[in-house]
Amino acid sequence: MIINKNVMTLSNEELAVCREAEPATIGHFHNFGFSTVPFFTSIPGKRVAGRAITVKIASLDSTVLHKVTEMVGPGDILMIDRAGDQQYAALGGLVSYALKVRKVEAVIIDGAATDIDEIREMGLLVFYRRLSAITTRLAGTDGEINTTISCGGVVVNPGDIVLADENGFVVMAPKEAKGLCMEAVEKHQKGEPAIRAKLDAGACMADLTLANKKIAQVMEGNK
Repeated sequence: MIINKNVMTLSNEELAVCREAEPATIGHFHNFGFSTVPFFTSIPGKRVAGRAITVKIASLDSTVLHKVTEMVGPGDILMIDRAGDQQYAALGGLVSYALKVRKVEAVIIDGAATDIDEIREMGLLVFYRRLSAITTRLAGTDGEINTTISCGGVVVNPGDIVLADENGFVVMAPKEAKGLCMEAVEKHQKGEPAIRAKLDAGACMADLTLANKKIAQVMEGNK
């Protein structure tokens, strides 16, 4: 069993910049750190950004998940590595309630959850792979907190910045997160209303994005 202290990186105030960005917008120009498997969400349409608090549960022993409920708070996203297991639910209603009380931003579990109606009713944002009625146990023998894990096909280090919504999530190193998020907002998202207005006025998408120009250049080169 390994239990390390939380790694404080970006402040809650700095995270506010990241919350404005959309994972899919970052996906227009950045290629790394994106989840590679599908997740369900307890609150469709909600986006979140936060610092990664990592948990690894490689067996049926989820004791460390109970422990980590006293280590999280505002600005934190709990990332849970189930080491490939998709049968036994490690996250249920009571643990979720303990996390909700601590005001955790979200939970991303690369495995099964249970008590989904309770989780939805309490308003805790949870991203999960599937649902299951069979659960993990408290044995007190195994598990890790704040070590490097794998979640959704992505390597996650404690303190990494995570941006997530129902489209997927992206994990960013703290030193690059603000820059990536600001680029997404300033260079991409803020320009979309103007593009929509031009489309409403009859403009062609391929002209606005220069796709027609690129195609013309290719076709000219093929002559």
